[in-house]
Amino acid sequence: MLNFHQRSIFSTAMANEYAYTTAQCDVVDKRALQSYRDKRRLWLSWIDTDEHHAIWNVLCSMVWTDVSFQVLTNFATADESNGLNNSLLAEALLDGHVATQVLTIRRLVDSRNDVISLRRLVKDIRSSFDLFTRENYVCFDGMPYDHEAVQNNEMMENLRLGNGPFWGAKSGPTAHGPSQLAHKQFDQLTGILPEQRRRDDRLPRSILTTIEKWLEESGADELAKWSHIYLAHAGGPDARQRDADLKVTSTKIAGAIKALTRVTEAVSAYVLLASSRSSASLMPVAQFNPFEKLDRPVMAVGGEKDAYVVWHRLGDERNRYLDGVDAELVKHVKAASK
Repeated sequence: MLNFHQRSIFSTAMANEYAYTTAQCDVVDKRALQSYRDKRRLWLSWIDTDEHHAIWNVLCSMVWTDVSFQVLTNFATADESNGLNNSLLAEALLDGHVATQVLTIRRLVDSRNDVISLRRLVKDIRSSFDLFTRENYVCFDGMPYDHEAVQNNEMMENLRLGNGPFWGAKSGPTAHGPSQLAHKQFDQLTGILPEQRRRDDRLPRSILTTIEKWLEESGADELAKWSHIYLAHAGGPDARQRDADLKVTSTKIAGAIKALTRVTEAVSAYVLLASSRSSASLMPVAQFNPFEKLDRPVMAVGGEKDAYVVWHRLGDERNRYLDGVDAELVKHVKAASK
């Protein structure tokens, strides 16, 4: 069992559901806000909550698999007499690692419109990027636009009542702290000075252009192309010749994972103002000892004879898969001709 962390300066509930109606939000264009909230909810479901293909969970699983494989590789290379250098184990580990990681990368960069993928997410955000106004970005779930006025009112009210220190609200119309942080992040992404803020300020499309460039330069498409020829499909001679220079290495796989996680962080934490992994753990925390029994031999001393018995028995069973093919064919031909 793995433990996937998720933290944000904003609550998890705010990231996926809305506590306030559009009518309660400090936004002028309620219709645009409704569209923004609907799209944002959909995009965050792809990133965080989809039961089978949530992008963050997929990436964390890939990181776990990559680290696990590298640790086992270190065991094998540090001691050539190690059981991991057995050809059966090495082949199974290597083939399994490559297949699992490359196919997952391929799914993440799939651009079709009927899948959950990182590339489709970025593409869909670009198609609705006009919705990313400052007032939608800051006030999408009840937070105030003018955080300074709200803060001043709250301070004056507490002075009037004679209250001491207090905790500011984390959500809703009095949440001046989160509103201030949202404005500040929007300013950083746009280059707009605080005194020049307008409700209809928009995030620049250059942000998405940068994110798309990260995707293009990740090497993920090259790995996906390789999978078309050698893994997911059986590429013919022409396809193999055309892309003969495609190679898969653990370095390329790790590089693609790094780039894809950075793209997801940029979209989630900065474009959508939601969950971030930068202050949490990208690598899942194992709820068990990952090195349990690795200090024990794979095969008991003197067990080679019994292992060969199993090996030959299973091999003979597979060889018999071919028994009776001719008889079966002839039988059905005769039956069909009657």
